[in-house]
Amino acid sequence: MWLTALALLMGAQSPDDMDDRGYYGGVDLHLVCYGEGARPQAQTMTTLHWNRRHKEFDSDYSTIMSRQEFDAMVQVDIHGGYGHIFLPKKLIPPAHSGGDHGWWEITDLEVGPREIRGRYRLNGLNKPKIRIDRVTGHVSIEGMSGFSGSCTEDNGGNTRRRF
Repeated sequence: MWLTALALLMGAQSPDDMDDRGYYGGVDLHLVCYGEGARPQAQTMTTLHWNRRHKEFDSDYSTIMSRQEFDAMVQVDIHGGYGHIFLPKKLIPPAHSGGDHGWWEITDLEVGPREIRGRYRLNGLNKPKIRIDRVTGHVSIEGMSGFSGSCTEDNGGNTRRRF
């Protein structure tokens, strides 16, 4: 405790007050997030039912909605007040509004000392929310497709060993 007080007297900053200025005068982060996702899936299946009149089975088709789970990697880049998210194909719906080679602009971006929040637009009906906890590294994406995982910072050419 006395070391913390001494560090504050000498001008050191607490973790909550750390300066996040990057190359562009704001936060400069490159995050790689690994985790699991789920998306809606429609399956058409053949069903059999007993026909009493003909005394035989008749076939019919039915569509069943379910959730398909998958493992995926998401990237988040933040430069200054602008952010982009890279999505795997499994998180992009068939009807989408473009993107740029898998990258989507993060709007309503809020970068705080403890969390990062924003949203991105896949199409007119699907605007998922993204939340990254800067303390634990947990990421969650809530939309028609969901994603939950853990982020680590990618320092580019830094080749430090993790283990």
